[in-house]
Amino acid sequence: MRFFDNHRRGGGSMRAVTFSLALLALLQPISASVAPSPTSTAATTKKYLTESTMFQRLRKMEYAVRGKVVIAADRINDELKSQNSHAYPFDHIIYTNIGNPHSVGQKPLTWPRQVLALVDMPDECGVDHPDVSKMFPSDAIERAREIKQGLGGVGSGAYSHSQGARCFREEIAKFIEERDGGVPCDVECLFMSNGASSAINFILTALIADETCGVMLPIPQYPIYSATIDLLGGHKVGYYLDETKGWDLNMEELERSLRDAKKRGIKVNSFVLINPGNPTGQVLSKKAVQDIVKFCAKHKLVLLADEVYQENVYDDNAKFVSCKKAASDTGLLKVSAKSTLHVFNG
Repeated sequence: MRFFDNHRRGGGSMRAVTFSLALLALLQPISASVAPSPTSTAATTKKYLTESTMFQRLRKMEYAVRGKVVIAADRINDELKSQNSHAYPFDHIIYTNIGNPHSVGQKPLTWPRQVLALVDMPDECGVDHPDVSKMFPSDAIERAREIKQGLGGVGSGAYSHSQGARCFREEIAKFIEERDGGVPCDVECLFMSNGASSAINFILTALIADETCGVMLPIPQYPIYSATIDLLGGHKVGYYLDETKGWDLNMEELERSLRDAKKRGIKVNSFVLINPGNPTGQVLSKKAVQDIVKFCAKHKLVLLADEVYQENVYDDNAKFVSCKKAASDTGLLKVSAKSTLHVFNG
């Protein structure tokens, strides 16, 4: 294991080695070649990091998409490659436990990789190379130049602003404004993250202040939420989606779930909405989204709007409506430069 201080480059390698050695000392007993004193033998041969001494919430948390089913699949997959391949009525396993399309044969998109390659390369080897137009399409070259200019000409290897490079945040803000029909989006209120899971971890860490805090979650839901809440010591307050109505929301169910949690002494402070649904795939109606933002405003709940799959709408009769748009339409979000609704887009 290696550790680097992202804020200080100097001496990074030395710190990496030091941390590795320190962790090794924790995980392994002290070498038998060191002669221990008679009174310290037991102490010096004991491992410091074990299942019983580690952080118990981490040991007990469950992340279903990489849990028991996947472990069993790995075992069977190994058997299929061995002499026991005839023990099953199939000859291979297709892993669909996570969104990993390349692993099941989807070809990667060429254009983004071309742009990334040009951004990463020095100008003389990429965008300014005399033969660059023979190797890359003109739109990829143009986009790479825009990104390089937006990054200040220092390249893609430099540390960016803690909220993300401003040039990207400006484009994200423009996308959100166009998506929501002109509702303003302040670039200073946007934070980029290393994937949705990282962002979820950040926001839940801020919300779960102690063991009395609770977060409302849809059932079924993507397990990163339940796993992170378990790790942080909070309470999962589930609300059931109505399968008989295409996994729609029921406001009576939301009120019931919140009421029951309060009776148990749980301080519910936030609400997770996944729209379009994961894993259910439903797209909520405009009215349903408006009901949710009004519910959160009524009970003073921070709304975590997981809208990762907003482009994945396959029902011709369905239309995605963002929580921000719904809040604006219901008068909960004033049309100004600053957003006052606590919305977190995945």
